Parts: sequence; structure tokens; C-alpha cells
Amino acid sequence: MIVVTGRMRIEPEHRERYAEVTTEMCRRSREEQGCEGYRVYGELEQEGRYVIVEEWADEEALQRHFGEPHTREFLTALFPLLAEPADALFHTVASTRRLDPQRGLIALD
Repeated sequence: MIVVTGRMRIEPEHRERYAEVTTEMCRRSREEQGCEGYRVYGELEQEGRYVIVEEWADEEALQRHFGEPHTREFLTALFPLLAEPADALFHTVASTRRLDPQRGLIALD
């Protein structure tokens, strides 16, 4: 699995447009083959800061995503809204574990 985290800062006057283009991007991306999750979050401690979290089955699905017309449309709409350059990180995940709420330990799958 590949997890992409994109961090960005949006000025107040652009937040409504940011919400529009990001919501559409999330919806359309979740329809793609190999997309296991695509969400946007607002940071509670820093107003105007957002994080997009994408989960892709594999590198092939991620590369297909970047070739989609809606991805290019999103990036074209996003760049003028950014208050500073975005920071995107790509993480290759080898395994996943869950927190065991009963024991407070990380359970091994």
C-alpha cells in the first residue's frame, strides 16, 4: 500500500473554493480502481492548514491516478489557492497494525 500525505496552508479568502475543489477531488478519486481511501482534514491547532490523506493499493494505481484528467484539473485549481508551497510525502507501507483498546497495546495482524 502507498499512503500519500499532502499538507497545505490556505488563506481565509480561498477556503470556500478550496473546500469545493478538494471535496470533488476526494469524491472522484475514491471512484478510481486501487483507491482505498482519499480524505481531507483540517488541522484543529493551526487555522488554515489542511492535510489530504490518500491510500492506494500499489504504485500502479497511484501512477494511474496521476494520469487522470481530474487530477490535473485539481492541481491546476489548487496551486493558486495555496498560501505557500504544499508538502507531499509518499509512504510505502509494508504492514499495518491496530491498537488493541482493551490492552492499550498495538496488536499484531
